[in-house]
Amino acid sequence: MKKFLATLLACVSVFAVAKENVTIVYSWSPSDSITNIDRTLIAEANRLQDRYNFLFDARPGAGGSIAANYVANTPNTILANSSAFFIRPTVFPNESHRVEDFRELMPQCSAPMAITSTRYSSWQEVPQDQLLNIGTSGLGVTTHLAAIQIMNRYPGMQVVPFKSTSESLLSAVSGQTEFHVAFLAEPEAWKQDSANKKRLNVLGITGSQKVNGYTPLVSQGFPAVLANMNVPFHLTVSAKTPEDRFRDWRDILTRAARAPSVQQAYANEYCIPMDVADRDINTWFEAQHAQWKKLSTGVKPN
Repeated sequence: MKKFLATLLACVSVFAVAKENVTIVYSWSPSDSITNIDRTLIAEANRLQDRYNFLFDARPGAGGSIAANYVANTPNTILANSSAFFIRPTVFPNESHRVEDFRELMPQCSAPMAITSTRYSSWQEVPQDQLLNIGTSGLGVTTHLAAIQIMNRYPGMQVVPFKSTSESLLSAVSGQTEFHVAFLAEPEAWKQDSANKKRLNVLGITGSQKVNGYTPLVSQGFPAVLANMNVPFHLTVSAKTPEDRFRDWRDILTRAARAPSVQQAYANEYCIPMDVADRDINTWFEAQHAQWKKLSTGVKPN
């Protein structure tokens, strides 16, 4: 009897201290370089406390809507997405998630996109009268919006959608597509790998400022709207998430984001940190929704 009671008490003790799993669901391929910011954030969040066990998962497809719809309907999940979260429902209103089904948990950081090519080292080399392909991480996403602005100069260019920036990168370096819309850490990592024989050239970046010596596209004659197309990465949750969970997760993750390891992960991706106060997160969310809806209104899926 004593042995049984001891075993029972041990089991009760284990359950009493068991952590609750919370999954951060990334919207594209888990091999994307930018996932390092979420993986590092998760490691720091788990180090800070013992109530929740934060996990990483990825559910790519449909421009982020597969992951978004999963999070909208699955308890104890957090969506890791970008500005595509706001764009996709505007371009595909009947086949996407609903922005209204979510609330902002934490803006993370904002990064420029880069237009890269292995075939061309400058825009002066690019022909205006030939069929050209530019790879994006899908349709109705931020890389698609950037590609459209490049296509304004090159009428023979067409978008080739992939499920992630890492997939479109492989297409570009293999020569299947002439251009690729990426985040800077991806082409830089490719250039630093001595095993790679093909050079991936960065032809220009979004935003209005040089980053690591790379020139903004707006300074090279491309549309001014590209200055406002740096990509915000952020975490959202289902609007049905209980308030106490929301507050717990936000407190833990915002503290984790300030850790040197997470700040370094942001820096490695050229992603500028955003530390938005509690009182301002709803305002930030609504402003982002309005901005990206305006930029994507009228965009055709094909």
